This record gives sequence, C-alpha cells and structure tokens, in this order.
Amino acid sequence: MKVIQTTISEAEHKLLEEYAKKNSKSIKEVVREAIRTTIDGTVNPDDPVFTSPPSSKRTGKVDHGSIEHDKHLYGEKA
Repeated sequence: MKVIQTTISEAEHKLLEEYAKKNSKSIKEVVREAIRTTIDGTVNPDDPVFTSPPSSKRTGKVDHGSIEHDKHLYGEKA
C-alpha cells in the first residue's frame, strides 16, 4: 500500500469524523471508499457508447441544426 497525505479544513475533518463514527468505520476506510466511488464514477473509454459505429446511416452536416433541431429530432409537424 502507498501512503498519501493531504490537508483538509477543520469543517471537512469534522464532517469526515462524524460520517465515520456514524457508519462505524475509520477515517481511513471512509476516505478509501470515497476514492473508489469517485474513480468508479469516471467514464470508461472502452465503453461501446464511445467505440461502436454510429447507429444512423446518415452522413454529412445538418444545415441549420441549431435552429431546426426539433424538426430533426421529432420530424415535421402534422
């Protein structure tokens, strides 16, 4: 394991202590969980959303897309 060191405010330390006590955990455990939660919430660049080809076969630039976006998204009005 690696040791890390940082500085936090008195208010942050108090919140950390209270949270740890309330959850019957050490401050170290709470910080490790927070790190894992933060890192697990990041984007995976290998996610198919970013690696799969487009689902639309249409190519090219849509003119006036910012003006007529509803028409492009929902079609012509009936």
